[in-house]
Amino acid sequence: MKRILMASALTLTAATAAMSATSNEIARIQQYVPDADISTWSQPQVDQALNIINSTDNRSDAEAQLQALMSDDMTAVSGAELTEAERTQLDQYVDGVDYSQLPQARVDAALSVLNSEMSESDRAGRIEELLMGDDMAALGNSATEAEIAMINQAAPNVDVSTLSDPQVDAILVMIEQSDSADIENEIEAYVQ
Repeated sequence: MKRILMASALTLTAATAAMSATSNEIARIQQYVPDADISTWSQPQVDQALNIINSTDNRSDAEAQLQALMSDDMTAVSGAELTEAERTQLDQYVDGVDYSQLPQARVDAALSVLNSEMSESDRAGRIEELLMGDDMAALGNSATEAEIAMINQAAPNVDVSTLSDPQVDAILVMIEQSDSADIENEIEAYVQ
């Protein structure tokens, strides 16, 4: 009987440790590693992830450190995922791209350009730059699809692909902390 009680206590302790992250902590971490199942992380892992996020000004460095933090029992972030239709549309502009080797943010930015009102030649050049370029500087930021959607919902006229990582982070904080009906104008004023 003691063994059963002891096993039950250990199971309960492990389950409590895994579910210790608050919804705000989970949301903040998933801004950097959206595919991670944070609900399985222990509180020390959550704390370490939050320390990484708060200790670096460079979003790319934070993402790399968070991905390194993720252990085998966590969902690893893989390359970009596309529908067959999206892949076909992008392949009209570039050949031989291995999308699994590109970050999702870069591919999302290319899809955003694909659906933009740019001229056909500008669109072609920008998509090629995003998908074939050797550096992330062409992207300007590493916003996830969810972050892009949040910003677009709050401020539809803001082109997220032109923002820097610090601007994306600042806007996300503005959205999170604002209860203002005028958030769109606040964001537009900030990016100008």
